[in-house]
Amino acid sequence: MKCKPIAALGAAAGLVVALLSTPAGAQPSAGRAEISEMSEMAAEEDAAPADRAPEAAAKEDLETRVQALRQQLTAAQDGETRYRVYSELISAYARGARIPESLKVRDDLLEDASISPGRRSLAASSLAVSYALIGDYPKSQRAVQRAKQLAKDTPAEEYEKLNSDPSYTFLQAEAEIARRATGRHDIALSKTRERSELAWANFNDPALSPKRHQAAANELLNNVQVHVLLLVQNNRREEALSYIRGIQQRVATRPDLYATPYQLASLNTALAIALCSHDDYDAALAAVDAGIAGYLKAGAQEHEVALGVSRRLRLMIALAMGRIGDYQDDADRLQRARAANVVLNGSFAGVEADSLFMASRGQWADASDRVGVVVASNLKRRGSDNAFYKYQVAMQMLYQLNDPAAPVSEAAMARFVSRLASTGDDWVDANYRGSYVEDGALAKILDTLLPGSGQAPSPSAAALAFRVAELLRTSASQGALADGAARLAASDPKLRDLVEQEQQLRFEESTSRRAFNVATDRLERLAKQEKVDEKQQKRREAEQAEKQKSFAASTARLVELRRQIAAAFPVYRELISPSIPSAATLGAALRPGEAYVNFYAGPQSAYAFVVQPGGGLQALRIATSRAEARKAIAALRAPFDAGRPPEKDNDLAGFDLAASHAVYRTWLAPLAQPLRGARTVYIAAGGVLSNVPWNVLVTQPATKLDQASWWIGQATPVLMPSASSLMLARGHGPSRAKLPFTAFADPSFDGRDTPAAAPATSRVVRQNALPVEPGLRPALDYRRIRPLPETMDEVQAIGNALGADAASVLRGTSASRSQVMRQNLVDTRVVAFATHGLLPGEVPGMPKAGLAMSYEGQGLADSVLTIDDIVGLRLDADMVLLSACNTGYASGAAGDSMAALLRGFFASGARTLMATQWAVESQSAKDLTVQTFRTLAQDPALGKAQALAASQREMSAGKFGALYRHPYFWAPYFLAGDGAR
Repeated sequence: MKCKPIAALGAAAGLVVALLSTPAGAQPSAGRAEISEMSEMAAEEDAAPADRAPEAAAKEDLETRVQALRQQLTAAQDGETRYRVYSELISAYARGARIPESLKVRDDLLEDASISPGRRSLAASSLAVSYALIGDYPKSQRAVQRAKQLAKDTPAEEYEKLNSDPSYTFLQAEAEIARRATGRHDIALSKTRERSELAWANFNDPALSPKRHQAAANELLNNVQVHVLLLVQNNRREEALSYIRGIQQRVATRPDLYATPYQLASLNTALAIALCSHDDYDAALAAVDAGIAGYLKAGAQEHEVALGVSRRLRLMIALAMGRIGDYQDDADRLQRARAANVVLNGSFAGVEADSLFMASRGQWADASDRVGVVVASNLKRRGSDNAFYKYQVAMQMLYQLNDPAAPVSEAAMARFVSRLASTGDDWVDANYRGSYVEDGALAKILDTLLPGSGQAPSPSAAALAFRVAELLRTSASQGALADGAARLAASDPKLRDLVEQEQQLRFEESTSRRAFNVATDRLERLAKQEKVDEKQQKRREAEQAEKQKSFAASTARLVELRRQIAAAFPVYRELISPSIPSAATLGAALRPGEAYVNFYAGPQSAYAFVVQPGGGLQALRIATSRAEARKAIAALRAPFDAGRPPEKDNDLAGFDLAASHAVYRTWLAPLAQPLRGARTVYIAAGGVLSNVPWNVLVTQPATKLDQASWWIGQATPVLMPSASSLMLARGHGPSRAKLPFTAFADPSFDGRDTPAAAPATSRVVRQNALPVEPGLRPALDYRRIRPLPETMDEVQAIGNALGADAASVLRGTSASRSQVMRQNLVDTRVVAFATHGLLPGEVPGMPKAGLAMSYEGQGLADSVLTIDDIVGLRLDADMVLLSACNTGYASGAAGDSMAALLRGFFASGARTLMATQWAVESQSAKDLTVQTFRTLAQDPALGKAQALAASQREMSAGKFGALYRHPYFWAPYFLAGDGAR
């Protein structure tokens, strides 16, 4: 069965569709959720012919109808009547596809003083988007300004009558103009954030009426889906997942939000969007399934926008998972819904839905050709950095990869990857990403390049696969660093000037691209005419040539400026668009006895890449799946995550040596040959592999601790976020810092000044910041974060070992964020933060990873040292110690947030970091860290990685007592960064 494409939208429908971004929960049947007046007018203006009987529509004389309405408008005196007639007149013109007249009437409405300012403000916001969509930006901006002014003029009593707050709608209009018309997803996100924050503030404002409170609640909840989508499109995936889970937590703990069934369903769809961006399509499918089930249970009809959008998302997820053939019913229903509802038909590119239908039938070539129409258009008009282009070209790549009749060439896969991955001077805008299937396409490319048939891949296939694996690692934590990069730029006048120039050149390139496209379109239209005036033809050709030259020149200037920025400010480049090094480049930076390994656990298979000194690259397929890896790692970590160390000698205390060997056998044993001779192994592993404690793996089966052959007896694992991070950490020169040590320990999380606790007389296990409980947590009370008095013993002992004085340790209220920001740390060789790490997903309201410091009045808002703060620290540290920054639960999204935290410290000037991967026992932690620093002091050439490994081997061998032979005591610390320093 061949797909019959749905007819393209007419001018009227296409004009209004993007303007009508009514949130998914805003359905007439949703009870408390109401459609905004702006959207009501837009829907009426663009009503589908199916809404009226075809025979009645055919009989209607448009001119007669228009004249009658204009007579009514002339006769009407009161604002209510005139508003109704304006609406009918606008609708009549739109039904007749007479868009210029429709726009003129809408302009007239704005100037009609008999109509209330609130209604005119809503209409102005609607009109602003319409003008933007036809390319009339001056009129669009004037309409937005008019909407803002009219919103200010709206009296308080009118707000009680309106279905929407004008302040919300002009922000919505600004966001839609930025997102759809100018491709500025960053501005769209800023406006959407402002809208959500205004709604939440209004909801909590006791001075407002119950009606205004409910309107604010609806605005907040109805805005969630587009808010999450924009976070993802701005590559802020951790923040997206944190935001939707925070909203779900609010709904669960604030019954006065009165979330409707439609709104609850839309939250599940929003969650699915966030999970797609984390390469977690299994969880995304479960979430969108729940969303669709929620809509159907609430009585949603097949043609409704919210249900159709969710079905489209489910088809996207199924495509990424290789299961789209199982969802033919969704494809059928989506096509029927598009035919019945012009608003749904215009909510996304129609050729996308057509291509999904074709793919569900296995018509891969047709699907690729169909979506290729919009891919080519967006590449031409928006460029390869555009978020829409990125997910659409990923759809096309998946269609091609799934087509058994036409295998994709390696060159085609390389072209696709090059549009997403920065290398050398090729600077891809990593601030933007698509929304749905990029990670699925990249995983499928790995599967294609490394089929696992027993035959080694070609060198070029291995190199491309390595680039893909590195792209998956860098992009996972990229968005969390954008604000830190901006802060870094603001702090350096020279960099700030270059960044401002780069932003201006980006705007100029976008403008010149648009002008070139307009000139090209004019020339193409002229060529289609039967008779062409030769002089006009030459003018059009000259115009196109001039615009093309201008476009090429602006692109060249942008490329050159970015090259200058990367050369002068490599840290900034790493933060905003990290360059993925080739195996040869990375191998040149590796020292003898080192190796670099990138692991990726895919849905069905896993992959490993080993880079050796000199640039040798081995690419292997590993016979395991993501689900199997998750299960094995959970079994390995169980005794450590329980936080209950053994109390007697030789007690395994739940530690499963069989699980330890199983993880080794799966992931490291296949690499025995390429890792031969490597004493330090840098490991980049994300997702479910983020929290593997590599140092507790055993190379041979064992049943007792004294039989264990620990892998660290052969090699020392050092964790890295990515190869580019290793290059950055290794690029720092020797530290010139003179002070040995500065520590921030035992912060006062309740803000009270209390004396330091006496040294512990019994073993103490450092607890996590919050109890680890299933389900949603209530909002965090920062002052109830668990204190860490026992950390003082450790940092004081380290300070003594390094020869530091007592003043080098700041505790209590002095261990604050503001103190860290004030402190001159550039002259300190070792900086310690003995405090909790807070990661998104673990703590409600945490959009990014950070360190919990002393309470300064507002909790999360002012008391956490965030990634943005960390990037701005001026460090020249050989080591940063994160003691009690437990990452035991940092798997998946949170694990990628931990990678972002590490990248932030490398960017600030740290060469290596030592952090904990579960709640440590304080005495053994003190013994281990002190011994590590003593070993390093005795033999600086040994390097930090080998110094830590030597201390761990000594403790595991019983040097510190038989009890401490258990890995709970000797293995909690891991090293990240340049282990050879």
